Amino acid sequence: MVKYLDPESDFGAPRRRKPNQNLAARRQKNAELPRSEALEAARESALRVLDHTAASSGQIREKLTKAGFLPEITEEIVTRFLEVGLLDDREYAAMLVRTRFRERGLVGRALVQELNRKGIAPNLQQEALAQITPEQEVESVQMLAEKKARSLGNATYPQAMRRIGSFLARKGYSPAQCRSATNAALADRDFETE
Repeated sequence: MVKYLDPESDFGAPRRRKPNQNLAARRQKNAELPRSEALEAARESALRVLDHTAASSGQIREKLTKAGFLPEITEEIVTRFLEVGLLDDREYAAMLVRTRFRERGLVGRALVQELNRKGIAPNLQQEALAQITPEQEVESVQMLAEKKARSLGNATYPQAMRRIGSFLARKGYSPAQCRSATNAALADRDFETE
């Protein structure tokens, strides 16, 4: 037997609220909390973020601000977390650069964009980017170009040049690096004339 729910009755599944209503209500509640309760709630919120993943002070600041905590509460929590070592932007930036380079082959401006999104200060960005040597970049760009070349199938030479070059450029490599690696990757391949 099939049961039909009457939209006018209170029986059955509870109606879902729109997510924005819940978020707005939470923001309002967080903004109106007394100072001691706001500090505790903001601390718990920041710790929940850090339980799931590493984060920069900029990311924690953004999360707490979006949650509706007052700026002075947010700054106090971020400052305290920096003091006790729960947040370390220098170490976070270094880890992010290492992993993005190793896993995705990102370099240069692509890494700078990633660090900017994470709220890392420019002086820490340069320090973190210095971990990648020019030799590592050359090795990485060649490996990525060869891998992309193998995946192109029946592309013509101009298509292959464009696709590999744009792929490498999105990874942050310079035009000279892209051109050199693309030429090397396509040197051994036979292309049909159009």
